[in-house]
Amino acid sequence: MLVVDPTIVLPMLAAKPAWMSAGSDDLVAPPLLWSECRSLLHDLARRGVIPTAEARRMRRALDRAPITELNHPQLGEESWRVADLLNHPRTEAAEYVALARLIGAPLATLDRDLAERAAIVCRVEVPD
Repeated sequence: MLVVDPTIVLPMLAAKPAWMSAGSDDLVAPPLLWSECRSLLHDLARRGVIPTAEARRMRRALDRAPITELNHPQLGEESWRVADLLNHPRTEAAEYVALARLIGAPLATLDRDLAERAAIVCRVEVPD
């Protein structure tokens, strides 16, 4: 299993990768991922960074992406604790770290700051 965050998922959606149809059941994320990705896509389209049609295509692709929503009964408490431990201002980012820690899986992120902070509590993979 590999916990993925929006910094991994959005570029994959933009690239129209084969993994979306191939079905990789090894990718997991906390329930927050889908809402966070939709919010980011909407903001990118609203600001004209990407065309609205492309944002909508990516949103539909997100709904079909082979990422398993994985909740954990201790996720809320652990994400708060992780945010404190990492001195991170956002519990949203800490949810990905907390889930990785709780299930013993690595976290994949392109957020270098988060990766650096998270490395003290879980395994982190930063793709090239």
